[in-house]
Amino acid sequence: MKRYLVFQDGTVIEGEGFGHDGESYGELVFTTSMTGYLESITDPSYRNQILVFASPTIGNYDISMGSEESGQGQVAGIVTRDAHSVLRSDSSWDHFQEYLRAKGVPGIDLVDTRQLVRKIREGGTLRCHMSNSPSTARAFPDPMDADLVSLVTCSAQYRVPGRNGRSILFVDLGTKKSLVREMSAVGSLLVVPYNADLEVLAGEYDAVFLSNGPGDPSHKSLSGIIDFVRRASERMPVYGVCLGHQIISQAFGGRTAKMKFGHRGSNHAVGDGTHVMITTHNHGYAVDEASLAGTPLQVIQRDINDGTVEKIRHRDLHVFSVQYHPEASPGPHDARVFFQDILKDMEALQ
Repeated sequence: MKRYLVFQDGTVIEGEGFGHDGESYGELVFTTSMTGYLESITDPSYRNQILVFASPTIGNYDISMGSEESGQGQVAGIVTRDAHSVLRSDSSWDHFQEYLRAKGVPGIDLVDTRQLVRKIREGGTLRCHMSNSPSTARAFPDPMDADLVSLVTCSAQYRVPGRNGRSILFVDLGTKKSLVREMSAVGSLLVVPYNADLEVLAGEYDAVFLSNGPGDPSHKSLSGIIDFVRRASERMPVYGVCLGHQIISQAFGGRTAKMKFGHRGSNHAVGDGTHVMITTHNHGYAVDEASLAGTPLQVIQRDINDGTVEKIRHRDLHVFSVQYHPEASPGPHDARVFFQDILKDMEALQ
């Protein structure tokens, strides 16, 4: 079955359809990860995005149920080079196909993904329809204009038992399951929707943690939680990852900006001037370092390649956050020291 990528600039790319039979629309982005395709497909941070796998062979190992980052397919679609042609007779491919169909994720194969990645790197992220028709008579609204966090936050609060006798209010902005798992090693969690009454709940906990999530961190739907972080940080520690990091930055006067094509993959080098870590990333927005001048936030780590702000710390309060994903699922484990830093910071308050 033929399937097409129809772009805002009029470009049409033809490939072979697989997975779910439906059509989709989203922001076209790419990941450099060579493994972890199940984790990527179920990562809520990819909501409203069509994901190009820069690594050509996808579906070449059995998907491990239990490694999903959420209970549903989150990407709007996936683009591959040779997954279908190489693996069409393989049992792992059949399983992968069945999974995509069950989760409503359409795919397009036999696409020159190298050329597509170049197109994104040169022109920036692209708006794109994945369609069974090559017609270009379509609308191309900005997929990031939507209130994406409301689509991926938990529907009701739940508790996760943890260690060390500490209790943490975990704000779900579209969290990965692996992040909840790693944070439960720091303390017991109450995981709550982002629009819960955080002021009332925070009084019962030792710290606040803000998760990863999709979309524009300056979206108006997040103004309430930005205000909450500003107030809560005066009386308790606040920590964050990815979207949580961007919200914390805004709470203290920083700004965020859309990146040309973002960071997505598990091979991003981050340094503090002395040490370098290889980290996992998934973000299309970043903290504007110039906007931090005059704020109480210090930049602790930057991306080695382009200088993106990767870690900030408040000069006076128990507040710090990182742009990358320290839970590293999938990815290298260099950054898991982040969770130890939270534990040490909370211990210092006792």
